[in-house]
Amino acid sequence: MKNNNLTVHYEQVNLEEQFAKECKLINLKYEYYGYAGDEKWAIVSELSKEELMEKYPELIREYIPFVLLSVKQGEAITEYNRIEDKHRKRRVNNELGFGFDEVTEYAHPELIQPNFIEKQMEEDFDKERESFKMKLFAEAMDCLTEKQSKYITLRFVKGMSARDIAKEEGISHQAVEKHINVAIKKFQNTFGDFFGK
Repeated sequence: MKNNNLTVHYEQVNLEEQFAKECKLINLKYEYYGYAGDEKWAIVSELSKEELMEKYPELIREYIPFVLLSVKQGEAITEYNRIEDKHRKRRVNNELGFGFDEVTEYAHPELIQPNFIEKQMEEDFDKERESFKMKLFAEAMDCLTEKQSKYITLRFVKGMSARDIAKEEGISHQAVEKHINVAIKKFQNTFGDFFGK
């Protein structure tokens, strides 16, 4: 009886280790301040939802409902968090030793001069962030169907209305709006309000 319990425990530990190797968990409510979706977890894996449910039914039940992200999307989010953390640390390490509420700028007029190094660092950070957003945007566009990608581009890049796109494509504007709305939902499901930041 004792050996049987040990065997079951050993199999459970092996299953958990295998799950940890194949999947990465992201607590969405912790990771993204203000997240209001139903899903509390994101699982980053190369496996499909069906494969996860078949291979790890007991473990997956703890995380339902969840968002399934590809490994590429998980790497992009990890890279974004790394960059954000790097710049947060940089800001903390380079702050002035006194605050602006000490009225020191009246006694020291040199403090009124703009800090060019800090300004340059902020500009570099903004450029890096925009570059990273564009990388994520390109990956998100790859997740769309050909029509969704085309209609999103026409709508938001070229500024065409749904009716103009419909005339050009020879279909109803409702069909165009449906494709655009589904594409927007895919963006929201994948990245939440990340692009709103």
